[in-house]
Amino acid sequence: MSSAFDGSFGDFRAQSPDALFTDWLAARAEPYWREATGHPFTVAIGDGTMPEAAYARYLIEDYTFVNDLASTLGYLVAKAPGMPAKSRLAGFLALLTSEENDYFLRSFKALGVEPQVYETAAQGPVTRAFSRLMLESAGQGSYAEGLACLLCAEWCYLTWGVREARKPRPDAFYLAEWIDLHAVPGFEAFVNWIRAEMDRIGPSLTEPEQANIADLFRRMSKLEAAFFETAWTGNLPALEEDV
Repeated sequence: MSSAFDGSFGDFRAQSPDALFTDWLAARAEPYWREATGHPFTVAIGDGTMPEAAYARYLIEDYTFVNDLASTLGYLVAKAPGMPAKSRLAGFLALLTSEENDYFLRSFKALGVEPQVYETAAQGPVTRAFSRLMLESAGQGSYAEGLACLLCAEWCYLTWGVREARKPRPDAFYLAEWIDLHAVPGFEAFVNWIRAEMDRIGPSLTEPEQANIADLFRRMSKLEAAFFETAWTGNLPALEEDV
C-alpha cells in the first residue's frame, strides 16, 4: 500500500475493513516506506549495475550493524510471550550468526576490503541512529515496540528482495546471493510470521500505543531509506531530530 495515511488504525479499518494492522503501519510510514523498499540502491543490486565502491560502503556499515541486530533478537527472544515465538526468533538469530556472517567474509574478500577495515569500522551516523532505535525499542520498550522495529527492517528487505529475484541473477556472487538470502521461502516465512505476530498484537493495543508503534515503524523506514542513500551516494543525508 503506497498512499500516505495520517489517521488512526480505527480510521484505516473504517475505510478498508479487510486491512491488517501492518498495512496501516506501512501506509503511515509513507513516503519513507516506499523510498526504502524502492531505493535505486536496491534496484542496482538486481540489475547488476552496483558500483563496487557503493556496495563496499554498504557491506561495511551493515557488518557493523549485525551485532546490534543479534542483540535486538536476543531481547525479543527474552520478551516473547511463548515458546513458539521464542523458537522463531531464536532460529533467525542462529541463521544471522552463521550463514550471513560467512557471506560477509567472502564478499569483503571479493571486493578487496581488508579485515582490518571491516573489523575496526565504526558505525556511521545513520547506522548508529538505526541501531540505537532498534536496541532501545527492544531492550527498554515492550515486545510490540521491538517487534515493530524488527518488522520494518526485515519486511523492507523481503519486499525488494522478492522484486529483484524476478530478474536474471547478476554475475557478481555477492549481489546474487544477497538477493537470494532475502527472497528464499524460509526468510519470507519468517517475515510473514513477524507480520502475523504484529497483526495479532496491534489491534489489541490502546490507540496511544498503536500511534507509538506507527511512529517507530515510520522512523525506522526513514532511517532505512537514509541507510541506502548513504551507501549509494557516499554522502550523509540530513537527519532530523525525529529519528
